[in-house]
Amino acid sequence: MKKLFLAVSAVLFSLTLTFAQEVNPEEKAKQTITEWTSQMNLTQEQQTQLYDLVLAHKKAKLAIKADTAQTDEAKKAEQIAALSAELDSKVDALLTEEQKPLYAKIVEERASKKQAPAVTPQVQ
Repeated sequence: MKKLFLAVSAVLFSLTLTFAQEVNPEEKAKQTITEWTSQMNLTQEQQTQLYDLVLAHKKAKLAIKADTAQTDEAKKAEQIAALSAELDSKVDALLTEEQKPLYAKIVEERASKKQAPAVTPQVQ
């Protein structure tokens, strides 16, 4: 009985870890808007408009990544870059002149994160 309990506990634990990593586009969009609001002091109207744009972007990006018919990773990255450029231009149109440099900084940070190679420490 004890072994059965441990086995069930182990399965439930592993399932919890698996589902904890899945974040839906709505949550990601909310998180993005929350970060942008604190960084750029967005108005309530801007938050609503930008949430719709970011949500559509996140869904489209997820669809590209999930497309199993297309196996060319470079092509997927190109499509995602085009989506991001489109989002950036739409976001820029909704921002005030004071907010635009702040958003440019966010875009720059996003680009530098993508270009920075993932370095894993080697244990010897």
